[in-house]
Amino acid sequence: MPEQRVIVVGAGAAGISAAFWLRQAGVRVRVLEAGEQIGGRAGTVAREGFRFDTAAGALPSTYAATLRLVDALGVRQEIQPRGAVIGALRDGRVHRIARRNPLTFLAARHIPARDKAALWRLGLDLGRAFRSINYLDLGSAARFDTQTVHDYCAAHYPDSVRENLLEPITRALVLTEPERTSVVDLFAACRSLLVAGHLLTHPDGVGFFLARAAGHLDVSTGAQVEEVTEAADGVRVRWRDSEGRHEEAADAVVLAVPGPAALAIHPDLAPEQRKYLENLEYSTAIVVSLGVARAPAEPSSMVLIPRDLDPDLAVIGLGHNLAPGRAPAGGGVLTAFWMSEWSGRHLGDSDDELVAHTRATINRLRPGWAEDVRAAHVARWHPALVASRVGTYAGLVDFHAHTDPAARIQLAGDFHAQSSVNASIAAGERAAHALINRTGDVWR
Repeated sequence: MPEQRVIVVGAGAAGISAAFWLRQAGVRVRVLEAGEQIGGRAGTVAREGFRFDTAAGALPSTYAATLRLVDALGVRQEIQPRGAVIGALRDGRVHRIARRNPLTFLAARHIPARDKAALWRLGLDLGRAFRSINYLDLGSAARFDTQTVHDYCAAHYPDSVRENLLEPITRALVLTEPERTSVVDLFAACRSLLVAGHLLTHPDGVGFFLARAAGHLDVSTGAQVEEVTEAADGVRVRWRDSEGRHEEAADAVVLAVPGPAALAIHPDLAPEQRKYLENLEYSTAIVVSLGVARAPAEPSSMVLIPRDLDPDLAVIGLGHNLAPGRAPAGGGVLTAFWMSEWSGRHLGDSDDELVAHTRATINRLRPGWAEDVRAAHVARWHPALVASRVGTYAGLVDFHAHTDPAARIQLAGDFHAQSSVNASIAAGERAAHALINRTGDVWR
């Protein structure tokens, strides 16, 4: 398809994935990104010798679509597999679970021994749902999308298991409260966090491979797309940048943007698709990273914060434990992921205010961890992640039933599965292959 031209809207994980696979097939591709950086929530910034991931911090080894892209780039040998140790704060100490060593769970004292046996139910239910939990289309899990995480946990598990493990995992992964989150998200989180043998990391940050892929692509940043419409001979894209307004023609377009953006720029969406996207809810996220002079003596890659200890802070990431080179010698990277409601209330706070609050909160929970802060970075995500309510994934069935695989405008947003880097990469890959598989007659 050497004569075909595709415009990809969005240079996050989905957009870079779509553009890469299209280019691999010989298609001419141009990527239009409204922001000033590529990678979206899989970005990394450098400050004073520290490397801060702006949202996603590591990639579980279960991320098959990510590994396909990594392998196609030929950079798998640069990836460093790390042990996946999850910590949970309780009674003034961090209780650790090493996913590659199940015996550590039996030794964890934040859940009484008599209550741990109840987790056989989680293994059974996860086994039943396992084949339905995927990163491409979670409509396949519609039959499990019948209750919230809280209702499911309250019905089947002791309070110690619910409060110290299952609900904190949900809060950490989706940044919304378990009373509002579909139980499908818990199953998806357990598949990502508890089933993966190790984490995939890189000294340059979680999005290193996206940066490599973008280096071979035609990417324009600061390009705000205003409208995408079909025409008799293809697709028209209207966009603006610092130099003014522009209009371009293409044979096809991939919309690799969140649901609200797709609604705003694609007026010809099918009514059923529009209804689904209009009903989607997104969380808001403030992510504050601190570079500290002395790394805490804690081996976990993340520490879950039960909400009775702090209702607003979901998890503290320890980026220096993910890969060497994330901090100067002896230093550490602490990343606070704030819950959606708190983030929404504080979006307008200054960076200094958010850094000060984060530092004080971490030091209250773990005295001394954030004592000597040398650098900081604040990321604000609005919208952030799809906040899945009961019925969200059931709605995907109808959404995909009205998706034309041969359409010139393909949707590759973050709403086909639980929001993650891998789900976005999978969505971009699927959109690219849908266009690659179009017949010559359709392209003409």
